Amino acid sequence: MAKLVVMELRRSRGGGLVALGGALAWGGLTARISLGLGAAIVLFAMAASLVIARGAHSQELASVPLLTSSALAWGAGTLLAFGASVHAFRRDRQQGMRALLAARGRSDGEYLASRILGLTQILAALTAGGTVAAGAAASLAARSPSLAIRTIDCTGASVVFALAFAATLAPIALAALGARSRVGGYLALVAVLVIPEVLQNWSARVLPEGWAELTSIPGALMALRSSLLPDAFDALRFARAFAVLALLVVLSLLVVRRQLARFDRERPE
Repeated sequence: MAKLVVMELRRSRGGGLVALGGALAWGGLTARISLGLGAAIVLFAMAASLVIARGAHSQELASVPLLTSSALAWGAGTLLAFGASVHAFRRDRQQGMRALLAARGRSDGEYLASRILGLTQILAALTAGGTVAAGAAASLAARSPSLAIRTIDCTGASVVFALAFAATLAPIALAALGARSRVGGYLALVAVLVIPEVLQNWSARVLPEGWAELTSIPGALMALRSSLLPDAFDALRFARAFAVLALLVVLSLLVVRRQLARFDRERPE
């Protein structure tokens, strides 16, 4: 692994660090399991497209990329993000990554950028790439031009969803799991991802119309995708969801920077 770090650092200043972060994100058994799960989801979606196209409910073909993007994000993508983030700072310190980066004159900010952007890139390749493959198969299976166009439109909305998922979950996962214990990290993730979703019915009664769905990360991502669908395009809904997700990313970046600083003050193991 140290040899990989040296090779990546010899590349361009920005691209090498991102490639290094991606390589670190792919390391470990969990990443390989997530890749296999993602491939299985895409293959299932392709097979389902052929079955749906020949059946009595062929209009449902357009839902294939929507369902695939959700399955890839909350299945394979979440597994990859968690596996790449848990104890990430501790692993990098134990393996000498931080020391080698520091010796090469790279700052803590560059290290974090490498980790976050690398994980984002890998998550996007897994979720958005898989969605494109499934959407292309569904579009080709459509028996009418109108259905093919609708499926392509839904694929585009699903790709935006997948990219937003990758950009949002990467810093959140590292903020929750990078420096904390495994149990503490998972509890933090539950608090961020699950509890707001559970409380959504309550928030709907106290928030203005159109904002309750944005109180959780899954809800904001779903709103972003739904606002781009051909039959329900809503620019204002998209802008609201985008603003909420962007705010979450900024807050996550601040938290992960603080977590790294606190971790560096701890006594090395």
